[in-house]
Amino acid sequence: MYRCTRCPYREFASFGAYHAHCSAKNDHPYCTECQTLFRSFDALDNHDSNVHQEYYESSDEEDNAVCQSCNREFRDTQSLYQHLASSSRHNWCFACSRDFSSPQALAQHSSSQSLFKMVSAIAQHVESGSCNPRINRHTVTQAIHSLDLIPTISINRRITGGSASATRTITNYSATELAYNGRAYECYLCHRLFSSLGSLNSHLNSPAHDSKEFKCPKCAKRYALISGFV
Repeated sequence: MYRCTRCPYREFASFGAYHAHCSAKNDHPYCTECQTLFRSFDALDNHDSNVHQEYYESSDEEDNAVCQSCNREFRDTQSLYQHLASSSRHNWCFACSRDFSSPQALAQHSSSQSLFKMVSAIAQHVESGSCNPRINRHTVTQAIHSLDLIPTISINRRITGGSASATRTITNYSATELAYNGRAYECYLCHRLFSSLGSLNSHLNSPAHDSKEFKCPKCAKRYALISGFV
């Protein structure tokens, strides 16, 4: 039997059940990586800084892995997402990054979401940023690149063999009144004409001039966005 020292009289028949219990409890100082329950969060923090120091020397994105409502900091976003998904204190919608008051409220919210007929429509919806302004086509592309897909669909990894965590350069274009050629506003990349400066900048901020990021392993066709690929 496996006993939880934080919960009186809680015993589990298997380690898997014990591990699931400790992982789901946000008030348990539990290291999911080492599968160890500590006496206090100070002890867990000391353990993390000594054993998992590499997590604290990672990117800025991982430094922001904080659950605001629980006032808890996690070693990376994956651990934070695990907490949001498994903790009974949260009813988290990952599509909208919103926490709901009850499982029923989350279920009602989920059932009211727009239904899509194709996977590509879902991907395009997320890439557009309309679901969550912090998620756009660039973050979706980076997330796909970070996956260990077999066969590989990321062009950069095929060419360079680079790691999934390699930093991508994102180029943003912007036009001014100088783009007006006397008749219309001209895109300096493809020379397409637009009736207004706003329309030209919308074109420049669209995927129209994004580089090809993905390659179909069957037909070898290249795509700028995962929504086009799927």
